Amino acid sequence: MPSKDSKTNFALLRDKILQKSGKDYWRSVEEFADAPEFEEFARAEYPQQAEEWEDGLSRRNFIKVMGASLALAGLSGCVIQPAEKIVPYVSQPEELVPGKPLFYATAMTIRGEATGLLAKSNEGRPTKIEGNPEHPQSLGATDVLAQASLLNMYDPDRSQEITYRGNSTTWQNFMSQIRAGIDENRVDGGAGVRFLTETVTSPTLIAQMRQILTELPNARWYQYEPVNCDNATAGAKMSFGSPAKAIYKFDQATRILSLDKDIFSDFNVRYTKDFNKSRLYSEEKTDINRLYAIETTMTLTGAKADHRLAVKPSQMPEIAKAIAAALGVSGATSTYTENAQWIQAMARDLQANRGKSIV
Repeated sequence: MPSKDSKTNFALLRDKILQKSGKDYWRSVEEFADAPEFEEFARAEYPQQAEEWEDGLSRRNFIKVMGASLALAGLSGCVIQPAEKIVPYVSQPEELVPGKPLFYATAMTIRGEATGLLAKSNEGRPTKIEGNPEHPQSLGATDVLAQASLLNMYDPDRSQEITYRGNSTTWQNFMSQIRAGIDENRVDGGAGVRFLTETVTSPTLIAQMRQILTELPNARWYQYEPVNCDNATAGAKMSFGSPAKAIYKFDQATRILSLDKDIFSDFNVRYTKDFNKSRLYSEEKTDINRLYAIETTMTLTGAKADHRLAVKPSQMPEIAKAIAAALGVSGATSTYTENAQWIQAMARDLQANRGKSIV
């Protein structure tokens, strides 16, 4: 059922679909409907690209534009670059040598987990992100988000000012509004004050927030991540009574079972490093790990698995029960018979490596 707050006219949208022929790609219903509200939002979000938008681009016009672009690209090598002056330092920093990069140790947090990084800087400008080999969480590796953070820094559409309800404002105005709101609620201990942040791991920021909450005991602080392991947290709370987080040691595991979990795309580079470490074969180490993957869609974990079982999403709960029963979990029963031979063989392998397996 359409949302009551939606401004999309679905009757007109249906007529537009019926009039369409050929392929048409779109990312949302609003974009396909070409709603004025969507265009207004997109222009506010990407102002520099808004001038280049067109109502549509046919295949013929696309080929024309691409052909002209390729022809003009060859002219770029014939352009005479204007003369530019190189201005030396009046007082050159002692540690800065032109042409020689500096590396700064830093960390990037995702969902409350920090990845140790080394930021390469050329003459004061960050140019490359690498993993910090001395950090226990990264061991010299990085993920796609860490690499993309550099592009985010130089993004021309990056926010450069404070906005309030779509309008630009100043930092001074923001601070005055915050102070006024806190002072207004200070009488009742900040009962009307709410703080919404991402997951905070900085000891300094945590201490500052605790100091504020001490002064405003009735205020509330909420930490939210749009992409988070909420199901895993809820499961840990059911099992252990608190929202604990499991930390796996893949370098010590000889058998691994993944139940519809993409371990190697979970922005935890330590897991990938540990898994690959125990995967190495040598004369001294002939017993490498073995990975089982049961999943509903193709993932990197499934691609690296020694044994992969593709199932429907509706089958996962029964498969989990069947595995628990095969492993002898107390109270676990199952009537699931499909893929029974595969599950039984996998369960025997896990039992043979009890204490050295991860599920």
